[in-house]
Amino acid sequence: MENLKYARNIGNKTVNFDLNLRVREAKRKPSDLDVKLDDLIHFLLNNEKRLKLVVPNKLDSAKIFCYRGLMTCIACTPYENQEPWKIVAILFRGDIYLCARYTEQKIAQKKCMTEKDKLFTSWGYKFEQYMLSVKPHLDPNPEVPVDETEEFSLVLTTNLNKHNIIYGAEMDGIRCDKKKVDEAPDSFDDIIKYLSDKEFVELKTNRHIERANQDRNFRRFKAKKWWCQSFLVGIETIVCGFRNDDGIVEELKVFNVSDLPKMSRNFWDPKVCFNFLDTFFTFVKRCLVRHIKIKHGESSLNNLQTLPLVSLVFEWSPGSPVKVSPDCNHDEDPILPEYFLKTFGKCER
Repeated sequence: MENLKYARNIGNKTVNFDLNLRVREAKRKPSDLDVKLDDLIHFLLNNEKRLKLVVPNKLDSAKIFCYRGLMTCIACTPYENQEPWKIVAILFRGDIYLCARYTEQKIAQKKCMTEKDKLFTSWGYKFEQYMLSVKPHLDPNPEVPVDETEEFSLVLTTNLNKHNIIYGAEMDGIRCDKKKVDEAPDSFDDIIKYLSDKEFVELKTNRHIERANQDRNFRRFKAKKWWCQSFLVGIETIVCGFRNDDGIVEELKVFNVSDLPKMSRNFWDPKVCFNFLDTFFTFVKRCLVRHIKIKHGESSLNNLQTLPLVSLVFEWSPGSPVKVSPDCNHDEDPILPEYFLKTFGKCER
């Protein structure tokens, strides 16, 4: 349960959090960090026997492995007008692995990041440090430099119509202001039981909203993304720290996740978001079927376990349809590492 944090200070209130406190000493994530599916892969390898995953025999029943961030990105696509995306889909032993890749636009943005841009990112981590503690009975300690590489993640499973999805998600902290919360146990089975009834909270920062266009953009864009992120992991509460331009959080405001669609009803609809996500998953499966028929023959669809790696690249830009191409080079960009390909699915269950 390394890096699990707890939130005790939740409520609408005036505060004075200086997000610049020791921020220059923070241990930042490398700007070129590319985790691909590494954390999810490690989880699958370490827990394969315990998970008892059923091996699919048809693509319709293929499980989809990915991260929450990818699902959020896809779900928000119907209302996106700026950010393109690029996703690699890999079929391995009958299941589908989806991994987001950097677009040319994103690569250019990262190269052009200024120190101010990096500071804005660090402010978000510093806010979490003001709000979260390492033990449920302790207060947060913002006096130490932030380690931005620390994170606590869960692996969850859900069904979206006919699609079975297993996905990783980084979680901010457990809410412990409403009832007593004990420290986490040590054994795996006890941990699962411990986490099953805990309420997590999502933490966000935002500049003070002072003008009508800022409020409109907040409802149109941020509220949509916040809702998708939180809904996907069953979070009911978001705490936002509203800051000034100098990085001083002056107000905490609590948002109920279920209220976000209501306050943004003129700008986006949750049904549209998740219908598109469902349609995209179906589209990926159909494209894989078509590709396999052409390259390996229709009979191979009945024996997915014997197929070599099959991959497709899905790219989308605002105002354009989704482009599909078989251009993923496993040698240059190995989404699934060799040790995973050699090991996963081989143990006795």
